[in-house]
Parts: sequence; C-alpha cells; structure tokens
Amino acid sequence: MTHRPESTPTDETLARLLQVERALELRVQEAEKAAEAQIAAAREAARRADSDRGADVEAAARSEEEADLEHQAEQLRRIAADGNARVGRLSAVPESVVDRLARRAVALLLQREGAGRP
Repeated sequence: MTHRPESTPTDETLARLLQVERALELRVQEAEKAAEAQIAAAREAARRADSDRGADVEAAARSEEEADLEHQAEQLRRIAADGNARVGRLSAVPESVVDRLARRAVALLLQREGAGRP
C-alpha cells in the first residue's frame, strides 16, 4: 500500500493539469469567438465604408451635374437676354431705313450677278 500515497499526488497533479487544460481550452474557444466577432465587425465596417464612399461619390457627381446645369442655364439666359436686346434695337429702326437697306442689298446682289455673267 505504499504505492497508494504516491498515486494520490500524481492523481491530484493530473487533475489540476486537466483543469488547467480545460480552462485553457475554454479561453482558446472564447478567443476564437471574439476573433470571429471582430472579423465580422471589420467586414461590416468595410462594407459600410464602401457604401458611404459610394454615396459620397454619387453626391459629388450630383452636385457637379447640378453646377454644370446651372452654368448652362445661366449661359442660355445670357444668350436670350442678348437676343432680346438685339430684337429691341432692330425694332427701334424706322421702317424707311429697313426698306432703304433692303433695296441697297438687292441692288448689290443684282450687280454682282450681272458682273459674273459673260
């Protein structure tokens, strides 16, 4: 029975080692779960960042397009205003002056056609 006392400390040591091993296994499992959660969170954050970046690009494109459209609209307003001013000036020319200029233009055209004929 002298053998029995030696096995008890060995059994106790093995039992403690088994407890330590189980505790370490639990810690490893917890660490793996935490790592998986961190990876999932990082992937979600990356997806949101891509989505946000895409939204930012779309907003910048819309803003640029709106600015271009406003610039084009301003140019069209300027052209219309210039056209209206010219029409106003032409409308102020007396009919007699318009008739005289028209007769002169017709005479010049007839003269050029006559000079071009043999």
